[in-house]
Amino acid sequence: MKSRCYRYGLMVGLLAGLASTLAAQTAEELNQQAMELISQGKFPEAVDALKTAVETDSTYAKSYINLGFMYYSNGMLKQAVALYARALSFEPENALGHNNLGAALLAAGDINGAVKEYQTALHYDPDYPEAHNNLAYALYSVGANDLAIKAAEKAVELKPDYARAYQNLGMAYNAKGEHDEAETKFKKALELNPKLVAALNSLGVTYRFQGKFEQAFEMHQKAIALDTLNAESYNSLGLAYMNSGNIKESILWYKKALDIAPNYAISHNNLSFAFYETLDYGLAMQHAKAAERHGVKMTDQYMDDLKKSLDNEYYRARHILVKTQAAADAILTELNNGGSFTKLALDKSQDEHTASKGGELGYFKKGDMMAAFEQAILNTGVGKVSKVVKTDLGFHLFQRLK
Repeated sequence: MKSRCYRYGLMVGLLAGLASTLAAQTAEELNQQAMELISQGKFPEAVDALKTAVETDSTYAKSYINLGFMYYSNGMLKQAVALYARALSFEPENALGHNNLGAALLAAGDINGAVKEYQTALHYDPDYPEAHNNLAYALYSVGANDLAIKAAEKAVELKPDYARAYQNLGMAYNAKGEHDEAETKFKKALELNPKLVAALNSLGVTYRFQGKFEQAFEMHQKAIALDTLNAESYNSLGLAYMNSGNIKESILWYKKALDIAPNYAISHNNLSFAFYETLDYGLAMQHAKAAERHGVKMTDQYMDDLKKSLDNEYYRARHILVKTQAAADAILTELNNGGSFTKLALDKSQDEHTASKGGELGYFKKGDMMAAFEQAILNTGVGKVSKVVKTDLGFHLFQRLK
């Protein structure tokens, strides 16, 4: 018992000694100690040191900024914003403080506030490459792509090996539809930093936009290999498969994204559309509602379609209209060999109103359509294609979707 009490007393004494040592140091010394602890991966100890620094000198701005960064890095945005604001109350011209406050505001969804803080940082330090680059990302986020490009180019001018600035340049060019230029910027980012996951994913997205699906798959797989917990990589790979026409494969990757981040609204959104395409309307509705719960607003038209998809009174179909029996027979052969109904409708249907929508006729009830159309659709199994139907308009093929 005495030994145990002795050890306990020794521990208390050591902790008291540590507290005494911390208290005896200046705020600047404590701040420097915190930086050393961070470099060693001792984050809780670093936070303690920074808190003591603030208590030691309540006007020492640097400690507030560094403590704010620790909170920001852990997603404690309100606390980070408050600490940065406190630092700036003592040093209003501190460019780092304004830059970091901008980052916290951006993460909290206040893009306009972030832009203002980045601009203030640059007012006090015009040659601050990180502030230029952060401003570029904020401007890109609100669709001001030309201004974003200008800001990112300034960051590169000041810091030529700045991989993330090239990444932001690429995203702005992608948003403008200039995919070849975006590809060049992303490749430059990866030349400077081959392990920059964001650039790998962005290059994959660019390849997807260009229809280069194999290259897109490769980029996203590389991103996943570098960071297996990055939900965006799985979601982006799912999108690449979805756009390539492989819906079933896309579903697998969206699900992997949600395994990592169950509240990832974009993946719920994408899964909803994927299940809708595979005619699994119940799951499509579930993920649409999940997407909305987590911040993505589905269109009123889509939600209305989903409600009809679950209403037994409604049917849904696509069709392709051509001028001759021979043309219809050729398309039917392609479909039987695995061809895409939507792509064939887009490429070959003579019905201008529905061809651009992959032949989509939408939802209807019995009695809403021409009798010949309705009979052909209702006599066809869900997901199947009808026989060729001749009418005064030409020759039709229907695919029943519900």
